[in-house]
Amino acid sequence: MKHKLDKLRAQINHVLDPLIPANSSCVLIDFPHHGNVGDSAIWLGEIAYLKSRKCKIKYICDWNNYNQAALKSAVGKNIILLHGGGNFGDLYPTHQKLKEKVISNFPDNRVVQFPQSIHFADEVNLAKSQACLSLHKDFHFVVRDTTSLKLAQQHYDNPTYLCPDMALMLDLKPLKSQLKTSEVVILSRTDEEKAAHLTAGTGAQLNSVMMDWLDEPEPKHQWPYDWSHRRLGWGSSRIPPFILNKLALGAANAMARQRLARGLDILGQGNVVVTDRLHAIILSWLGGTPVFFVDNNYNKLSNFINTWLKDSPGLVRCASFEDALEQARMEYRPASPAMTSNPV
Repeated sequence: MKHKLDKLRAQINHVLDPLIPANSSCVLIDFPHHGNVGDSAIWLGEIAYLKSRKCKIKYICDWNNYNQAALKSAVGKNIILLHGGGNFGDLYPTHQKLKEKVISNFPDNRVVQFPQSIHFADEVNLAKSQACLSLHKDFHFVVRDTTSLKLAQQHYDNPTYLCPDMALMLDLKPLKSQLKTSEVVILSRTDEEKAAHLTAGTGAQLNSVMMDWLDEPEPKHQWPYDWSHRRLGWGSSRIPPFILNKLALGAANAMARQRLARGLDILGQGNVVVTDRLHAIILSWLGGTPVFFVDNNYNKLSNFINTWLKDSPGLVRCASFEDALEQARMEYRPASPAMTSNPV
C-alpha cells in the first residue's frame, strides 16, 4: 500500500505544483461546514498539500458566508483555490453557485479547482457552467477520475488535469489498532446520491453497526469561525482582517479535524467496512481496513477506484448491500469470540 500511496501523492505533486508555486499566497474557497466526513478529509488533505508547499492561506469561506469585498482585499493578485470533492455540477447547487460566482467575480486571478468529480443531470446547468468558465482565461480544471476528465475535455475549453483525491495526502494511523466492537461497519448514504438501498434484516447474520456519518454534535470551534466571518462582513471592524482570517482558518481546520476523527472512530469499530461512500473507501484503504462497496447514483465510486485503485487488495465492488454483506461474511475471520453485539 505504501508504494501505491507514494505514487498517488507523486501524481498530486506532478499536477498541482506547476499551478500553485511554492511559497505563494492563496485563498481557499468552499470550506465544508457540514457533517460529511469525506469533505473534511479532502479539506485537510488540501491543507496538508499547501503546508508542504509553504503556501500562505489569506482567506477562507464557505458557501454561506462568502464576502466578495473580503476576498478581494485578501487575495490581491494571488491564486484562488476551490475546494475539491464531488460537488461540481447540479447535484449540490449552493456549492456550484459559489464556484461560478467566484470565477465570474475574479476574472484576472488564477483559479485552480482542486480535484473534483463532475456530474450534471440538466443540460441547461451544464451550459451555464460552460459559459461561466469560458470567460475566465486562467481557470485550471483539475478532476479526480477519467470519466470526469472526458466530460471536462468535451465541454470546457479550459486546461484540464487528472489528479487523485486530496484526502490521499493524509497520514493516518492504522484502523486495525482501534478496539473492535463489531464485525462489520455498514456506512450507508442517506442523501441525494444514494442508489443502493438496504432491505429489512440486512446485516442481521453479522455482528454489525449501521449508520451514516452526516449527523454530528455542534463542532467545538464553530463559534470563533462564525464570529470572525461576521466581523469580516462588517467592513469596519477594529480587528485587522488578517487576524480575523487567521482565526477563521484555525477554527475551520479544528472543526475539520474533529469531523475526521469522528469518521475514523466510526470506521474503526469493525474489522470490515461495507459502504456506498467514496471517502469511507479512501479512509479505510489508508487505514488498512478491507472494504466491500456499492456505487452511488452516478458511479462516482467505481469511476475513482478504476482510475487510481483498481485491483488494490481489500477493495471489492459489489452489486448490492446484500451482496457486500455476504462477501464480507465469507471473508471475515473473527478476531475475538468475546465481541458483543452493537446493533443500531
